[in-house]
Amino acid sequence: MSNSDSQPTRSLNITEALREQLLQGEFPPHARLQEIALAERMGVSRTPIRGALSVLARDGLLEYAPNRGYTVRHFSLDDILSAFRVRAVLEGLGCRLLAEQGLADDTEQRLQQALHRGEQLLQEAQLQQGQFDEWRDMNKAFHLAILLATHNDLLVRFAKISRNIPIVFNGSFKWYTLKDFHRSQDHHEVIYSALKNRQPERADFMMQEHILQAAEILRRNYPG
Repeated sequence: MSNSDSQPTRSLNITEALREQLLQGEFPPHARLQEIALAERMGVSRTPIRGALSVLARDGLLEYAPNRGYTVRHFSLDDILSAFRVRAVLEGLGCRLLAEQGLADDTEQRLQQALHRGEQLLQEAQLQQGQFDEWRDMNKAFHLAILLATHNDLLVRFAKISRNIPIVFNGSFKWYTLKDFHRSQDHHEVIYSALKNRQPERADFMMQEHILQAAEILRRNYPG
């Protein structure tokens, strides 16, 4: 085992990288995750993989059975839609709180950067080619900037839990049409405007509408 593998930060990075892969649906439901294969896939020893699997099972993304090991948990459409509804309420509350307290300069800058990048992606027409990774990164930056700026640890923790199901956070973009991407960008613009102008009700409503619209697109397209 290398020294880097034994460091807590290294283990945390591996855990979060594997979490992201699970949330993006890179492993099918009921798939068995083997330490050796994952270690080779991620270029590390088995030690941080073993720790990551334990954490992700505790968080509900994996299931563990003696003599069988870890398998990817299956989530029904009802599970996923319920998580979307919870996420909508929590992030709406985050917008309300932030609009009440006002935007700090650094948060405003992060939101503006996300908006600018979203507009660039739409103009470059990359999204028509199915290249969603950059949009996913932009979207995550926008939403997390709002949550973290509330400085409400409890809200951030519960919002993170509500996203801890595949597809709930950034996973429905593969079903978006170009019109859907433009609408999502428009929602971001309205949310930003409401936050900047300290309009709590408007910011809360628009964020909930934004997330529930994504849930509706998923509901119409989710296989099975």
